[in-house]
Amino acid sequence: MRQVKLWLDRQLVVQSWPGMGLSPMNWLILFLILLSAVTFTLETEPILPDGADAALKVINILILSAFCAEFFARAFSAGEMIGLRGFSERSHYAGRGWLAIDFIAFAPESVLLIILAMGWADPVSVSGLKAIRLLRLLKLVKFVPGGRLVTEVLSEVAPQLIVSLLAALGLVYGAAVLIYYAESATDPDHFGSIIRSLWWSVMTLTTVGYGDVYPHTVIGKIIAGLIALIGIGIIALPSGIIAGAFMDKLQEEREHKRK
Repeated sequence: MRQVKLWLDRQLVVQSWPGMGLSPMNWLILFLILLSAVTFTLETEPILPDGADAALKVINILILSAFCAEFFARAFSAGEMIGLRGFSERSHYAGRGWLAIDFIAFAPESVLLIILAMGWADPVSVSGLKAIRLLRLLKLVKFVPGGRLVTEVLSEVAPQLIVSLLAALGLVYGAAVLIYYAESATDPDHFGSIIRSLWWSVMTLTTVGYGDVYPHTVIGKIIAGLIALIGIGIIALPSGIIAGAFMDKLQEEREHKRK
């Protein structure tokens, strides 16, 4: 049994693989992730050859089964090479976040398939829920070079990103309120309430500006110009935070390699 755990640990846990790149098993998992995206895309095509729909469903069930087996095998064997014991130690070594992503990759759709098999829901009414299959693409981050660096950087700057997001949301709401009072009498169809004004506010603050909704009064145009200028800085703020964190992290890695 220990030999099986050692083999699974080397094959499934990225940091336990002694060779360069990915292990053969992880290459297989990577292939299944991409195949899952392909099958999901093909299933949306209304005109398929006879038998293709059934074949795609079988392939999807096989992929789900593989992801399920992978999850339990990784939780069962992670850290065996360094003598870890218990689920808590093993999950910490494998990465609780990565295990959560592995769980999301198969569990929600497995429950959905069971519900459909039991006849508790109409397949048409829950067809849109198949989009949860796209969550499997999150597993790619673990295998792509630099994926862990991205997650580490984002986790470090999460508080700053949350603050910038709250500032952006506050500005969106404030702009909607201002344009509502400035334009509600002139264009009630688009600015007749703060809720209606939010669409214009989001498009202006993000500097997208579709042009389908725009102010007509002088004061409304002044507000629009100011919001557009402020939006440039608000949109650039998260980018600057992330870019700065990446530079710091890369500098740390270079200094670590020199030592």
